Amino acid sequence: MPSDREPLDTLMARLAGGDRSAFTPVFEELWEPTQRLCRSLLKNEADAADAAQEAMQKIFERASQYDPARPTMPWAMAIAAWECRTLARRRTRRREVDEADTPPREAENAEEDFVQRELCGVALRALGELSDLDRDTLVATFWEEAASVAGPTLRKRRERALDRLRKTFRRLYAID
Repeated sequence: MPSDREPLDTLMARLAGGDRSAFTPVFEELWEPTQRLCRSLLKNEADAADAAQEAMQKIFERASQYDPARPTMPWAMAIAAWECRTLARRRTRRREVDEADTPPREAENAEEDFVQRELCGVALRALGELSDLDRDTLVATFWEEAASVAGPTLRKRRERALDRLRKTFRRLYAID
């Protein structure tokens, strides 16, 4: 019994194999589900449109990596979901979140806010003591920025940078 996604899977396999005539039919099959997913995850029409476009671009850029033994739709929707998460994190990191979407800050959290600010200041001072390479490695790791290296090299650099950060923190704040 053939699956209702079999034509899409076949088209994607053709596209992955280099058949450019499959581009338009694949786009037509994936565009609407990609938009729906992005709208449901982001709840903002403009952000959803941006994420859907980025997702479609990535899907076509990675078409040659598509595994024809697996279904197309989950693969494509995973890429779209990743783009939505990336866009949401980028907006939050840049503080582009709408004020109406953020919970109101209450006066009773003043002590907690003070502690958070102090901890951030302490962490920034410890980071300031590290080398540029260590700082870049940690920023790339924890803020998902593009790193100059990847894989095992990045993991080893991260491990060493975190070890140096711990030692610096202990030295600066006399923690044993």
